[in-house]
Amino acid sequence: MKSILLFLASILIVLNSSGQNFKKIDDSEANSKKVLIAQKFANDYLTKVKNGSYYEFKDDAIDAVKNGLTEQSQKAVYEQLKAQVGDFKLLVYSETWIQEGNSTIKIFRFKGDFEKSNKKLEIRVVLNSDDKIAGFWIKPWSDMLK
Repeated sequence: MKSILLFLASILIVLNSSGQNFKKIDDSEANSKKVLIAQKFANDYLTKVKNGSYYEFKDDAIDAVKNGLTEQSQKAVYEQLKAQVGDFKLLVYSETWIQEGNSTIKIFRFKGDFEKSNKKLEIRVVLNSDDKIAGFWIKPWSDMLK
């Protein structure tokens, strides 16, 4: 299944840069408040688009995310996702990653269940140092961060 990229933002450059080393942090090191922020956002976003609405960004995301995830793009991408894997059911926190030497950007990975898929999908939320959404993707699950 092709990856569905929900959002292109400045963080994409950071995540895909060659030579960047990321490390998974222990659950005990993951800030539970930040995990909950990421989890609530992903769950609220996917539930709203599943129900035919859209996620209304306020001051919870960087401008690039707000500008990239318009009402129309949210609905269009969800329809593609639904056609491939069915409706969103739930997500469960899996792990947190940081860039070595720069712990201000946190990558939260969740395993998502969808109605027509027997495989888990990765729901990835990136938070910046201000706890704002700086990236959001849904893609096939991989045990390695890609």
